[in-house]
Amino acid sequence: MTLTIHQEIDEQRQLRLTVGVAPERVDQALRQTVKKVGRDVRVPGFRQGKAPYHIILKRFGREALLAETAEDILPAVFEEVLAQIDETEIYAEPELDKVDLDPMTFQFTIPLVPQVKLSDYRALRREIEPPVVTDEAVAEALERIRVKHQVLEVVERPAAVGDVVTLSGLGQVMLVPAETAETADENAEPEAHTIFAEEYVDMLLDPQKLYPNTPFLEHILGLSAGDKAEFSFTFPADYEDAELAGKKATFNLSILQVQSRELPELNDELAQREGDYATVDELRAAVHNELQRAAEAEAKQALIDSMADSLLAEAEIVYPPAAVEKELDGMVASMQNRVRYSGWQWQDFLQFQGETEESLRDSLREAAVTRLRRNLVMRRFVQNEKLKVKPEDIDRLIDERTARFADEELRGNMRSYYQRGAGLDLILNEVMEEKVVERIKAIYSGMAPDLTDLEDEETDSAEEE
Repeated sequence: MTLTIHQEIDEQRQLRLTVGVAPERVDQALRQTVKKVGRDVRVPGFRQGKAPYHIILKRFGREALLAETAEDILPAVFEEVLAQIDETEIYAEPELDKVDLDPMTFQFTIPLVPQVKLSDYRALRREIEPPVVTDEAVAEALERIRVKHQVLEVVERPAAVGDVVTLSGLGQVMLVPAETAETADENAEPEAHTIFAEEYVDMLLDPQKLYPNTPFLEHILGLSAGDKAEFSFTFPADYEDAELAGKKATFNLSILQVQSRELPELNDELAQREGDYATVDELRAAVHNELQRAAEAEAKQALIDSMADSLLAEAEIVYPPAAVEKELDGMVASMQNRVRYSGWQWQDFLQFQGETEESLRDSLREAAVTRLRRNLVMRRFVQNEKLKVKPEDIDRLIDERTARFADEELRGNMRSYYQRGAGLDLILNEVMEEKVVERIKAIYSGMAPDLTDLEDEETDSAEEE
């Protein structure tokens, strides 16, 4: 046995290894190092490469040659160490922490797979309300379509309700309520918070949307392009934005432009302009269906989030620091892709933001920890519940996704896309999300299948294969 290995798992799921190399193995390796170094050395009195071991050792120094020996035997030592460790427990790249030359020892840290222990989540019960799309939501969506097709025209007249004005300027509120400000030290500099700072912004003069229940609009109506407006008022104590309620506001604005606005009628003609719809009823139905799909997707995510929150509340989670770094790697890589897609060079983007990659990682660290912990508990949930994606699940979803394409060639291309690479990843994630949502619903309703039955099914499937 040429290696002695001491193993210890610390409180952060890291395997600490101290590996000692037997003196005879070190001596043998050292002789090989001396031989290798001696080939290229001329020593007076000896032919090149023929100087004795002790001469080369004395000339270069034992410590320097031992250091080179350690570099040479490290890969082999590491392979022998890994052979004695369960590979499925290794989570990230091992690190060499320290090397001692005499006696020769190596210290490694190997991040291990995180451990997650969940509470009795199967006892959770919750009423699940199906997502409902209201008539009001459909009406708001249709109104947005009307606004999308609005006609704006610059006018040379004072602004009126319903016009769109282009403003620039500054708006600030005092950070203490108005009545408090009146009794404050008159020599103290009042602290203000900026709520409006624009060089060029279009605003619809709608009393229901533009600082409602305040005199803001009154100070803009009747002004024309080129006019200025300086005014103050106090937000109502019960104002809908609690951060502004009761605060004194001061605005200094310039009116750059006034435009009249004409909205199209909600009729068949608008439906045809918006898309492949013959009538406004078809448009209304399409809007409702789209809102329904969005509501269902939101409800699914809310359901997953509720389970993740419940699991996190009582879960025991231990993970190595490398797990956070791995999560950060993914977040930064995703950000890099978005930045490059938008036309920026990564380093230029960082410089523009006043960041370095290190400072960016630090700013993302808290979010990375949160995401990691949520992912870990949900991954354990999937494992506990024996949820697996089967080939027939993939085929079914691909059929659904490609059925909407009338063109046969396009349908074939999309099928190929979904059968490999990023497209297949999308399908796999969607199938698993469906299974997770259905199992959460079953648990909340008390109708979840018995885990013992799931284990029996898994055993039967394995035997059939």
